Amino acid sequence: MAIPSIQSAILLSFLVLFLGPYLQTAKLCSCGDDHKVGNCHSIERLALLDFKNGLENRSNRLSSWRLDNEDCCKWHSVGCNNVTGYVEEFDLNALTDTTLATKQSGGISTPALAQLKHLKYLVLRGFSIQELQFLSHLTSLEYLDLSWSDLSKTGESLQYINRLHSLSELHLSFCKLSSFPLMTNFTTTLSVLDLSFNNFGGFFFKAILNFTALQSLDLTATEIQGPIPKAIEKKTSLKTIRLGLNELTGPIPDVLANFTSLECLDLEDNHLEGPIPLSFGAFCKLKELSLARNNISGEITKFVNGLSLCRPNSLLEILDLGHTKLTGNIPHSIGNLKSLRRLYLYQTSMNGTIPKSLGQLSKLKFLDLSLNAWDGELTEDHFANLANLIGLFISFDEKPPKPLFFNLSSNWVCPLTKLSYLDLTNCQLGPLFPSWLRNLNGLSFFVLENVGISDKIPNWFPKIYPSLFVLDLSNNQISGKVPLELRNGLKSTEIDVLNLRGNLFSGTIPLNINETMPNLQFVTLSNNLIEGSIPSSICNLKQLKTVSLSSNNLSGELPQECWKDLEYLEVIDLSNNHLSGKVPISIWSAPRLSLLSLSKNVFSGNLPPNLKTVGPLRVIDLGENSFSGNLPMWMGKRLPHLEILRLRSNSFSGFIHEHHCLLHSLRILDLAHNGLSGTIPHCFGNFSGMATVHPTNPFLISSMTIKSHEFVDQVNVWITRGIELEYNRTLQFMESIDLSHNAFSGEIPAEITWLLGLSILNLSMNQLTGRIPEKIGSMQRLEVLDLSRNQLSGSIPPNISTLNSLNHLNLSSNNLSGRIPSGNQLQTLPDPSIYAGNPGLCCAPLKNCAPHLDIHDLDHEEDKEDWLPFFISMPIGFVVGFWSVCGSLLLNKSWRYAFFRFIDDMTIIPVCVVVKVRSFRLGRNHNAQHA
Repeated sequence: MAIPSIQSAILLSFLVLFLGPYLQTAKLCSCGDDHKVGNCHSIERLALLDFKNGLENRSNRLSSWRLDNEDCCKWHSVGCNNVTGYVEEFDLNALTDTTLATKQSGGISTPALAQLKHLKYLVLRGFSIQELQFLSHLTSLEYLDLSWSDLSKTGESLQYINRLHSLSELHLSFCKLSSFPLMTNFTTTLSVLDLSFNNFGGFFFKAILNFTALQSLDLTATEIQGPIPKAIEKKTSLKTIRLGLNELTGPIPDVLANFTSLECLDLEDNHLEGPIPLSFGAFCKLKELSLARNNISGEITKFVNGLSLCRPNSLLEILDLGHTKLTGNIPHSIGNLKSLRRLYLYQTSMNGTIPKSLGQLSKLKFLDLSLNAWDGELTEDHFANLANLIGLFISFDEKPPKPLFFNLSSNWVCPLTKLSYLDLTNCQLGPLFPSWLRNLNGLSFFVLENVGISDKIPNWFPKIYPSLFVLDLSNNQISGKVPLELRNGLKSTEIDVLNLRGNLFSGTIPLNINETMPNLQFVTLSNNLIEGSIPSSICNLKQLKTVSLSSNNLSGELPQECWKDLEYLEVIDLSNNHLSGKVPISIWSAPRLSLLSLSKNVFSGNLPPNLKTVGPLRVIDLGENSFSGNLPMWMGKRLPHLEILRLRSNSFSGFIHEHHCLLHSLRILDLAHNGLSGTIPHCFGNFSGMATVHPTNPFLISSMTIKSHEFVDQVNVWITRGIELEYNRTLQFMESIDLSHNAFSGEIPAEITWLLGLSILNLSMNQLTGRIPEKIGSMQRLEVLDLSRNQLSGSIPPNISTLNSLNHLNLSSNNLSGRIPSGNQLQTLPDPSIYAGNPGLCCAPLKNCAPHLDIHDLDHEEDKEDWLPFFISMPIGFVVGFWSVCGSLLLNKSWRYAFFRFIDDMTIIPVCVVVKVRSFRLGRNHNAQHA
């Protein structure tokens, strides 16, 4: 019998009222059931805790993930649906916290993530994920980002991504992928695809056609080669195309003009060529265009003019055309691009004046016009409305004949109060220090190199110190005390790069430099008038990487025991001062020291005979001091990376040992002007660093470049006769050996001709004997060859004339003999003094060759010396004899007549002889016929 409905309702109410608490308790006790605390479901909470257990989490980033904190919807990196309480967002980026890493190589606990079945947004960046099967359970996933995760071993498990039917955004950047599966199941949903910085090679382009909803494609740095793929040209619905950092070639297709919805086009760092298609001027929805670092050519004017016609206004925010071959002026219509936030036109072939209309770009934040051929001046109108400007870069590689002039009033109130980065290298701002800079107290990067300032540092200048990280006032004529001591009650600064080289600063280095500028990493005060000693407090700059105090008036001894504690120190340049005493052993033990230059001082003593630890030295320059003793053996054993060794003009003695030949990377060896003796080892041929022509070495390019933190000492290479060449930018292309002005004896080792990359070889002023190596002609890069003032003998090898790069030759003051080779490059060296002091040499340019006898063919040196008087006396005897006879005949008429009568009579004798001989032959033939 059925129970009436009203009775059923009463019964149900009764059960809920009295049994409800018991039912709830039973549910909580059931391990297999789900329940909520706050908005958090217990199953998902336990899954997240399981995931956390697989992580190394030494920081407090996941401190909220605890059992006693039961509402997981309030945990860090977790987002829940406000209605259902299920976790829909999970964002864990290991890149922002290096303490988040997997405990085991097997990867994170992916089965735990499979419990988050309602996830729509998942970010797992920077993890090692080797199993992706958990993705097949996340059927609601719309956004997936596994960038910076190592997926190189996932293989076929990438197919699990193909089961995500609702996926609209996929980010797999920097995942070490070399292949990518064909995706078919989300072709109608996927709108954003980011596969950048992998190694695909572009073989999957046809698959892109299947993604009908695709609006954003990022294939940056995926090793695409050849023209822009046709498959992309057909996806006219794309709003974002990023194909930068590839090997694309050819022109930019005109068909891209059909992309009427295009908002971003990034083709930077390829090999594209030709002009910017004129149709690009109609991209009124374009927000970003980057064609930088390509071979794009033509004028920029028509493109900018086209964009300026967009109505109501162009939406372009980022325009990067730097490092291209664009020509022409910046058009005045640039001022109509009101939305521009970043404008990069650096290092092109553009020229002319900079239009004042730039000053109307009120939203502009970064402006880079560096490394072009601008002229004219910049006035207050150019900066009138640039109050939002953060970075301004208008620099030149070198000072142009007519530098860009900043014509700004001293009373002008600069509106660039937000400016943080300023680089005006090689512009003209001086001669007075620009007063309009006083309001720029937010600068962090400040470079006024070679801007024509010949003034003192103003009193207000230290006010901008607190926010500075880079300060470069180099190569001006700024005078006064070194601005290292803070004034006006300011505290210590944040400066880590300080470049004041090439000025007229005086005074001393403050004793408390470690307190005023504790963060200094790169400091160069070279080429100034600074005096006094180097304070020991410099060793308390624990971040110090480069210290250059060369070409000043510093004196005294160096701090002794502190250098080895500077664990980041890479460069020490104290050359051309008056420093004295012994070099601290602790300097050699600085763990990262790459360059040590102490030349042109008064240092003395021996080098350490034995060192257990030496930094990774690449340059050692101790030239022009008073060092003595032997060359330490440890140099060859402990300096495998040494490229430059310069010890010239000291008092070193002893021999070059075979252990020194272990310096295989050596490219410049300068031991000239010492007291070294013995023979030149045959193992010089082991200097493999000189055996080949080396590519550009960024460490050895120029003197300190603050903006890129590069440094190298300007190495002085002596050639001959006191000529000193200062190599800086060309140093990277040069290999050199200079052993001149020593007491080396024996022969020049033939193995030295194995050094085919050698540019300079100077062995002059020694006691070398024997012959010039026969294969000297194989050293085709030789520019300087000086073997003068030795005791070399024999002939000059003929193949020396094949040295086409030779521009300085000196073989004087030896015992060389024979014919001087001619032809080719030797024709450009006509100075006879380069062969002087070799009595046995002949021919051009000495002009003393015998006409019929080649001395070069004689067998022995003694024979050559015996024949020499004959060749000297022969022309003299000829002249004397000729004029003794002919002169008498010309002066005495009777003698002249008698001489010619004698000649006539003498002609009868040979005629009679001929007649008698012929008669005798005829008679003998007649008798023979009758016999």
